[in-house]
Amino acid sequence: MSDEERLRNALDDPDAQPITPEMWTKAKPFIPRKKDIHIKLDEEVVDYFKQINDGKRGYQTLINSVLRQYVEHHRAAK
Repeated sequence: MSDEERLRNALDDPDAQPITPEMWTKAKPFIPRKKDIHIKLDEEVVDYFKQINDGKRGYQTLINSVLRQYVEHHRAAK
């Protein structure tokens, strides 16, 4: 699919409309609260996330991102 087709599809999707300058003026920054926990993970899992670390985020942040996507997907499925 070309970039033009992707853009056209996005603009045709009522849930994917561009954000207007007015929307940006009303936007409020949100930083989710974090809870400090101790969790035991398989060594292989930890090693994997350390290996794919993109250098911009720590491996724990990557694990959190994966878990967040999982939660959002399953909440939407209900």
